[in-house]
Formats: sequence, C-alpha cells, structure tokens
Amino acid sequence: MDAKMKKVDEKNLYGALWRVNNFAGNYNFERLMALGMTQVMVPVFRSLGITGDKLKEGLKRHMVFYNTHPYFGALIMGVMVAMEEAKANDDSVTEEAINGFKVALMGPFAGIGDSFFWGTVHPIILAVSANMALQGNFLGFVFAFLIAAEAILGTYYPFIWGYKSGTEIVEKIRSSKLIEKFTEGAKIVAMFVAGVMVTTLINVSTPVVLFATEAEGSGVNLQGVFDSILPKLLPLGLLFFVYWLLKKKVNPLWVMLILMVLTVGLKALGWIG
Repeated sequence: MDAKMKKVDEKNLYGALWRVNNFAGNYNFERLMALGMTQVMVPVFRSLGITGDKLKEGLKRHMVFYNTHPYFGALIMGVMVAMEEAKANDDSVTEEAINGFKVALMGPFAGIGDSFFWGTVHPIILAVSANMALQGNFLGFVFAFLIAAEAILGTYYPFIWGYKSGTEIVEKIRSSKLIEKFTEGAKIVAMFVAGVMVTTLINVSTPVVLFATEAEGSGVNLQGVFDSILPKLLPLGLLFFVYWLLKKKVNPLWVMLILMVLTVGLKALGWIG
C-alpha cells in the first residue's frame, strides 16, 4: 500500500463502531436516522484528516434522509467508511454514488432486519424470559439481557464486514438473493414463535357447563369440548379476533380497551375463568 494513502486508523474505526451502537438510532422527524449516520462518520473524517469545507461537505452529505434497521444498517455504515476512505484518496467515489448506495440498500435491509430481529429473535428471547419470570425464575431477567448482546454482535460483525468488503459485499448479497431467502425464513420462524406464544402466554378458559342438572357431575363441560376439538382453542380464537380488529385498521389503543371491557364483562357473567 502507498504510504501516502489515507486510511482510517483502528482507534477511529472502533470509535465509529461505538457510535453505531449508541447513536445510529438517533431519530428526528425530518430525516429519521440521518443525524445518527452523520455522528458515525465524525471519527472517520477525523482519521482521514478531512477538515474545513470538505468536512462540511462530508457532514452535509450524510445528513440526507436515511432510515433502516440499526443492526443490518451497520453493514451500510461499514461500506460508507470504505467509500469515504476511497473518496479521500483519489476522489473516484462520487457523492452521488455514496447517497445512491444508501438509498438502494436501506429499504431491503430494513425489511430483513425488522423481520428477523424485531419479528423473530426478540419475541423468542422475550417469550422465554417472560415464561421463566412467571415461574419465579430469576434467570428470566438475566435471559432478557441476551437482547443487549445481540445488539452488540448484530452491529459489530456487519459493520466490520461492510468496511473490509466495501461495495463488493452488495454484489455478493444481490447475486445470492440472500435477502429474499432470509426474509422468507424469518417469516416462517415468526409464525412458529407466534404459535408458541399463544399456547404459553395467553390463558383463557371457560367454566361454563351446559345441560347441567341437580345431579352432581352432570352436564357438559364446555372447556372440555373445546380441548377435545383443539387444545388452547380459546386463546387461538382470541388471537384471531385481535388480528381481525387490526386488519380492520382499528387503533391498537381501542383494541386494548375492547379486550379490557370484554374481560370484565365475561368475567362478571361467569363465562370465563
């Protein structure tokens, strides 16, 4: 490597990574994550010796609208570091190329990150930890902190990978159709997780007995009928009822209020246990 070539030193590279973990989600209502992206690039510009008007141009360059998943977006930020490094050396990377790269990838990466982390991994971790906590197990509290470890690793590896691979990583992802495969797999896992959460965390039963007479033990236990058809049928029915309300564009706050009223009313009538 030419001794005169500018390169981000290790200290500032990890300084940028630290900011990915702490500032990348810095939101505002005008440009969403643009301020966080700009914060990440500050130690990069410092390391490359960019000052004055070029520093102003660089900061403005990253203040354009930007929004993606914070973990997968770390890969985009890693590539941004590599592109800024190349631009500082020979100006072969244009401002349009930098912004075009972000715009092209922030949407797909948001989709795969939201499906995999928010829709799959986090529900699994929280469902397990909540179930342990309900049983009085202190490890449920500890298990929930896996989300913090996931956040650190989920930004570290994509960021370093993006920086070392540069724009080549984009072509590899596109040619292998990794995003489409990953998203489809995340959807399947998410459906399994939803099913598990229904059976373990939603507890709805009915004490209603049909055709009861004065004789002890007579009548038909309605809960037993439901269980013979499908165990946890009532929780599943409640899930689909909420899903139907949300599909009808009912505000989630109204959904919660409806559930509260139904719970109080049905309990008062003795229809649910």
